[in-house]
Amino acid sequence: MTRPMRKVPVIARAAAVGGLAAAVAARRARAHPLQAVSLVALAAAAGWSMFAPRSPGFGRVPWRGPRAGTRMALTFDDGPSASTPAILDALAAHGAHATFFVLGRQARAFPDVIARMHAEGHQVANHGDDHGILAFRGPAHVRRQLATCEDAVARAAGPGAMSRLFRAPHGFRGPATAAAARSAGYRTVAWTHGVFDSDEPGVDVIVQRCNDVLYPGCILLLHDADGWCPDRPRPQTAQAVPRVLAEASRRGLDLVTLDELLEPST
Repeated sequence: MTRPMRKVPVIARAAAVGGLAAAVAARRARAHPLQAVSLVALAAAAGWSMFAPRSPGFGRVPWRGPRAGTRMALTFDDGPSASTPAILDALAAHGAHATFFVLGRQARAFPDVIARMHAEGHQVANHGDDHGILAFRGPAHVRRQLATCEDAVARAAGPGAMSRLFRAPHGFRGPATAAAARSAGYRTVAWTHGVFDSDEPGVDVIVQRCNDVLYPGCILLLHDADGWCPDRPRPQTAQAVPRVLAEASRRGLDLVTLDELLEPST
């Protein structure tokens, strides 16, 4: 498969495209001011749609559930890793369920963990194969990423273990991303709050940031692995999760899968 596109080069490419659009607009500003303004506005809208995970510009993405009731969702990206079993232990101890947006690469490395996720009632969802940014990729590449991840999950946990939810790495999307995912049978989703646990700010900080956003309808983004360093675990997140679950329970919140949160009648 093509070498993964990383975050900084993607941002640089987008900036270059934006700069080109600005230069063309400046040239046309005197003779065609309306065209120039329209071009700048279009470039700005495209950039926002690409890098804002909640943006509907390249296709609507659910990013929260109903505020009424007691349900919210914990979601984990980039795994599994050596830290994931401890997270599964904590979820089991609290009778909670979560949604794991897994990478195909990690599913191949930890097939037993994928099988356990599925067996214990958690939702296994698609995060692509190698964490490469998809914003500038075409539909064929996006579909290959999805299919390769889905195959790894099926080998680990059986056919049908992969749910039909997809989250783009970093939430970055281009014109083809959501359309290609939809054509492959996936629904693209985002999140309400991320707490930047991937920066490893310390267990207490992660717990406090999570506790600040525990409320009905919230889709909370955490990480049980490192998308760019396959062998790197997330011990701070794993240590924080039991405390977050305890606080959610104290507040009377039900931790459910994304499907249960977004489709409460099913």
